[in-house]
Amino acid sequence: MQELKLDKIDKKLLGYIFHNFRTPITQIAKKCRISREQAEYRIKKYEKSGLINKYLAGINLHALGYDKNYIIKLRVKNPQIKKLAEINNLKNILIFTRVSCYGQWDYMVSVFAKDKTSILEFISYLYELWKHELSDYEILEPIEIHYFPLKIFGKTEYDKTLSYAESRQIVLDDLDKKILSILAENANIKIVELAHKVNSKIETINYRLKRIEKNMILGYRIFLNLDVIGYNLTLINIKMNNLSKPFQNKLRTYAKQRDRVHAFSLSVGKFNTTFQIIYKHPEELKKEINKIKETFAENLIEYELINIEKELEPKMLPDVF
Repeated sequence: MQELKLDKIDKKLLGYIFHNFRTPITQIAKKCRISREQAEYRIKKYEKSGLINKYLAGINLHALGYDKNYIIKLRVKNPQIKKLAEINNLKNILIFTRVSCYGQWDYMVSVFAKDKTSILEFISYLYELWKHELSDYEILEPIEIHYFPLKIFGKTEYDKTLSYAESRQIVLDDLDKKILSILAENANIKIVELAHKVNSKIETINYRLKRIEKNMILGYRIFLNLDVIGYNLTLINIKMNNLSKPFQNKLRTYAKQRDRVHAFSLSVGKFNTTFQIIYKHPEELKKEINKIKETFAENLIEYELINIEKELEPKMLPDVF
């Protein structure tokens, strides 16, 4: 794959639309100090090149009753991406992300469940899917997850963070559910097209969408194919010997401030801290690992690296809700 070269305008535009793609195109162009035509042309270029895979809505799954989140690392004897794609939703289980990786683990899946017993059914399902090929697994239970802006292209005043945390359950009517289902497939859909799809007035959809965004949408982000621009992702799972509130704040502050930290989570399990690092050259990853070691030297017990090879398209909603 030939790497897509980005200039300063591309980086500024991508950095802005990463969490703000639903902003009107005229406002996007104004923020990036380019013409509307330039903004439209460049965004189409990102889509055509495969850099932009999908426009995602971060849906508050806790509010739908899926308040148990687990990350499951898997080691299999014959890892194949097509096999990973066969992992599908079960009753009371949403397969949020499916990732192939290399190193100690072959696959990693993030799931949201309605109850703890459902995760046992899911593990059983994985053993049935792989028969005797599943060699080992390990489970983490994230308590909070934060997806940061695209900081590799520079920090801006419009930075946003998309965070998953527990919240109260919310009752939705049929129209709300239809709107959410459409947003889960294409979060960049225009209001006019959305109104047409649900057979409703534009004014009604505008009102409903604002209410849904307030109560159900945690934020928006673009699902990028980082290979297109020559970037890589690696997870650093860490076992810390301190999770006091002041130390948690120290971890969060570090994650927010570091340009290479793309996401951050605190979990229950063997490893309780995770930094997702985005980088172009191995030296950048090494530098970030050394900085983490230096910053948290007194508290870091052990760590593991999970190098992400490919992430399949996330599933933002359960099949039935």
